[in-house]
Amino acid sequence: MLLLIFHPVQVIPVIQTMKESHEGAGRLDFLLVIEAILRHKTITRASQALQVSQSALSHTLTRLRKRFGDELFVRVGSEMQPTPLVLRLSEPIARSLNIIREEVLSTSEFEPKTTTRVFKLCVGEVGAFILVPRIARLLRERAPHAQLSMPDTPQPDIAAALEDGRLDVAIGYFPHLKTSIYQQRLFSRTLVGIVREGHPQVGARLTLKQLKSIHLVRAPSTSAINRWFERHLNGDPRLQIAMETPYVMALAPIIAETDWMGLISEELVPSFRKLAAVRAVTLPAELPRIDVRQHWHRRVKEDSANRFIRQLIYDALHEE
Repeated sequence: MLLLIFHPVQVIPVIQTMKESHEGAGRLDFLLVIEAILRHKTITRASQALQVSQSALSHTLTRLRKRFGDELFVRVGSEMQPTPLVLRLSEPIARSLNIIREEVLSTSEFEPKTTTRVFKLCVGEVGAFILVPRIARLLRERAPHAQLSMPDTPQPDIAAALEDGRLDVAIGYFPHLKTSIYQQRLFSRTLVGIVREGHPQVGARLTLKQLKSIHLVRAPSTSAINRWFERHLNGDPRLQIAMETPYVMALAPIIAETDWMGLISEELVPSFRKLAAVRAVTLPAELPRIDVRQHWHRRVKEDSANRFIRQLIYDALHEE
């Protein structure tokens, strides 16, 4: 970004450095020179504030006088007093330096303790119920002013949302995401069956025959397991579907009032038992364990804020 201040004769770029004399070892930004002399009133104190030699500062002031065609500062007693031109320029100079300090230099590092950033996470219903409270608890400790948002993002849109910044991180089982998305395993889970307490046909373990005949309530989060079941049955009749619902948390009261079965993540069982009179049953085949991962776009791989939330999610959720 190029900021400009206007002189009666010429336009002077604000971000411009003036070479020091042979006694100096670097370059002095003329905005800082004018600011320092205005503030400290003497060449000695201004050079100390800028951590340069007096001769380097005097040399730069001489060059600025020639460049502006104005004395800029004149000695009155023991102090350097600004000319009317410097007084006119003092406010835009201060404003320009504030922009550089606050909006350019301050963005180089992410500060968890002071940030008010809203982190946008993609999680499913089960994740919102089980995982997000653990993330929120740790976020409150590490970044007390930050916030969480969980935009409703359909699975086909997740990759694009990560790419364009509508999402910071997606947490779940998303095997379809493309190679531009980085990922990190957090933990693995399997699913279990749930039936109502006192189910007349199902004991502690479901038989293969019962599996082929029992009616299921299916939710989108169990679709991968449902497909695995259909392959496992190897040509036998497909699973009997009594109902499909997008609401995983609705399974508990539905199952409690029917002789149907649902499939849920094993960690939901204690919560479901508090919601309704249901119990877990062992399935007749060994279910595959599904890896739950966090995903982010390679564009933000080195972004300090994104690194922060990824590390926080990992610390909150990771299991061996």
